[in-house]
Amino acid sequence: MQIIDYNAIEKNALFFKRLVGESKLCAVLKNNAYGHGLTHVARHIVGVVDCFAVGTIDEAEQLLPLHKDILILLPQNERNTVRAIKSNCILTVDSFFTLNLVDTVARSLNKTARVHIKIDSGMSRLGFQYADIGELLQLLCNSNLEVEGIFSHFYGDTEPECDAQFRKFELCFKEFEQRLGFSVVKHIANSGAALLSSKYHLDMVRVGLGLYGYGNDSLLPAKRVNADVISVKRAVAGSVVGYGAKYVCTSDTNIATLNVGYATGLSRTLIGSKVQIGNNLYPIVAICMAMTLVDVGDAEISVGEVATLLGQGVNIANDQVIIYELLCNLK
Repeated sequence: MQIIDYNAIEKNALFFKRLVGESKLCAVLKNNAYGHGLTHVARHIVGVVDCFAVGTIDEAEQLLPLHKDILILLPQNERNTVRAIKSNCILTVDSFFTLNLVDTVARSLNKTARVHIKIDSGMSRLGFQYADIGELLQLLCNSNLEVEGIFSHFYGDTEPECDAQFRKFELCFKEFEQRLGFSVVKHIANSGAALLSSKYHLDMVRVGLGLYGYGNDSLLPAKRVNADVISVKRAVAGSVVGYGAKYVCTSDTNIATLNVGYATGLSRTLIGSKVQIGNNLYPIVAICMAMTLVDVGDAEISVGEVATLLGQGVNIANDQVIIYELLCNLK
């Protein structure tokens, strides 16, 4: 069972608003606001943030009643591009293919498409290269596209990594604006980079993970995921616990079974992580489809007690499963 503290999200948004100062604050609400509820989150922070960023036109259309600018981060197909332009959303142009598609649709609608240009500064995912800028600008000058911004995305979280990408992005946007003849909204910083240094803030900062409470001790984790203890049994030394005999009790112990499993987003790679029951932490020793087994030692745990898997002070993420995945998938 998950519980969302939307007041915590609002407080986190205010924290970042103060942090970025004169820069715009863009709230990243893609993928159902990282599992926190798209429209619920948006309504709680609409008075704090300057705009929203989402992944799809379906998400964008749900936010239209809030009357904020909405940047769609992923390139859209022709049908969805029609919907986006009609809704006055901002589209991402990441390639010559996308540019041609958006321009063709805009002309067919006799409208101008609002766009932000995506630059690949080193992640090799989406975006134009520096060598593309000349041809890109030629096409833009004869298109039905209104360029409002230019952006990129960091792959790293250390200053040397970010600096290397920032230099590439800076080279691109300076050349772009010089040839274009006017300034556009420039943005590259995610939550981590916004916290790392103000030099990355530029005109706008896109905050996702930090909005939901991670990245700084001043932030409040907003999502709490609990499970109920549905069984407690004594296992003697040598007992197998869970599939595959991967955990064998080395001494007599109590095994508590929780009503959560990989069907509700608890990956089996999280075996070994600790959940909280009462005031103590206990290791997960087996994960099944709908049940999770926890070794609670000699603790007297009762059926009906609540185990916390994620929340303030509890985070079961490990090297294989990062906090992003838990927020989006764990229920």
